[in-house]
Parts: sequence; C-alpha cells; structure tokens
Amino acid sequence: MTDSNEGKSQLRLFREAAGLTRAELGNRMGVSERQIYDWENGVKLPRVDRAVALARELGVSILFCSARLLLS
Repeated sequence: MTDSNEGKSQLRLFREAAGLTRAELGNRMGVSERQIYDWENGVKLPRVDRAVALARELGVSILFCSARLLLS
C-alpha cells in the first residue's frame, strides 16, 4: 500500500489540507495558478511578502512555512 501523500511537497499538503485548489489559493493571494505550482514544485521560491501571505492563507506559522519551502 502506498501513501497517498508520497511525493507531494509540504506546501501542496498545506494547500490541500486547507481545502483549496491552486487556482483558489492564487486568487486569494493575487498570483497565478502557475505561480502556486512553481512554489509547490520548487521551481521558484515566493518573495517574503508572498510567503507571509501564503502562511496566513494556509493557517500555518511563517517560520514553519518558510522552513518547509526551503527543505522541500
């Protein structure tokens, strides 16, 4: 049996736990769905102001969120 979360980034897990699609999160933050995808897949890192907004939208601390972004 495989874990359904295997291979998913922490950011994606946070987003899914919040019950949001990439498009919904992007709309709330004023960024594109593609931008959310890039952050989730480590293509790009969010600017500090976006990381703060991201943590707020997902209901996690900025320290926890930023550590997970950098380590995923």
